[in-house]
Amino acid sequence: MSDPVKHSVLCVRFDTSCADCGDPNSQPVQPEEALQRLRAGDAWAALAVSGHDTHELTTWAMRLRHQPSGWLPGVVALLPDVAAPGALAALRAGVDAVLLQGSTAPLIRAQLARLRERVAPQPDGWMVLDDTLALQEQTRQLRVGTQSVELAPQLFHLLWSLAAQRGHVMSPQALRLAMDIPARAHPDTVHTAVGRLRRALRPHGLDVRLQTVHGVGYRWARTEDAGPFATPD
Repeated sequence: MSDPVKHSVLCVRFDTSCADCGDPNSQPVQPEEALQRLRAGDAWAALAVSGHDTHELTTWAMRLRHQPSGWLPGVVALLPDVAAPGALAALRAGVDAVLLQGSTAPLIRAQLARLRERVAPQPDGWMVLDDTLALQEQTRQLRVGTQSVELAPQLFHLLWSLAAQRGHVMSPQALRLAMDIPARAHPDTVHTAVGRLRRALRPHGLDVRLQTVHGVGYRWARTEDAGPFATPD
């Protein structure tokens, strides 16, 4: 298998006569390997290249979407005709977007960037969490009343991503993407970062807001939800 690539994007070809993915940073893999790696979180998105007959692609996409983990990686299909019935079938099967084969690399990367933002919103400006808490992207600080807690970049991205979806559980895969952790990093990397963030929040009594939902992921609890699911280090 090729060397680790941060936030791997896989190139999956369902028709060997088709062109490549148009993105030199993607990793060519066979459909079955791609399915396994996307499910495991070893990659976060796939560029799926198919001919006019999209049956194999749609079957593959449905297999990817029907999994118990709840982790839904991004899939962009590159097709010879984006207005053909096969394109609609691919979207119905769970493909996130369809682009015309031969699309430029910048266009493909822009679509991938939109998918990444959906999975892991990037810090920008201010985020108010409640009456006494706010995050400031420029200084990477958590404002707690009149106090400020400066966080390391990775921990700030972790807290921002959780806070952006407060009350909802985020998978370790999505958090790896948010924190810019290599796709094949050790499985405990996210858990270790969560522990570090809890220790930074503990002096302010906020560690109970960072909750572990076993077997699923982590969440930043809303004020009314804090406590019941908090997990100590």
